[in-house]
Amino acid sequence: MKKSTLFVGLSALSLVAAVTLASAAPTNNVGDSSATTASAQGEGIITPMAVDNEIVNSQISGSSYTKSFNIQANYGWVKVWVQNTSKETLTVRVTQSTLSSTQKMLFSVAPGVTWSEYGTKPWATGTHWVSISTKNSGNMSGLLSVKLANTKEEL
Repeated sequence: MKKSTLFVGLSALSLVAAVTLASAAPTNNVGDSSATTASAQGEGIITPMAVDNEIVNSQISGSSYTKSFNIQANYGWVKVWVQNTSKETLTVRVTQSTLSSTQKMLFSVAPGVTWSEYGTKPWATGTHWVSISTKNSGNMSGLLSVKLANTKEEL
């Protein structure tokens, strides 16, 4: 009788110790700032790409189109994407500061074509303008997107 009582007592004591240790053990709680700080200093951290989608699928319509976007510090790499759904060739011009300032990019997009053009080096911060036109002020249709990134590879 003494062996079984001793066994039950030790079993109960072991169970209480296990539950106490489990409840006192640290958890992987994302809301815990100390856990986040510790893991942020370790290896294998995935850093999101530094990308800014300044203009996303903006509707191109009418006989002329202009749209501005702002380049902030560390986002100087530029990608301009145009989908031409009209029957006219679109001429796309990107300038710095004002519509008549320094030209940064110039390209054409044929009817029914989708085209991406990339900056060859990082651009200056500040306001930039996209102007789209046709040769004979024809009716345009399509989409425009402008993506900015920290590196060219992120575009």
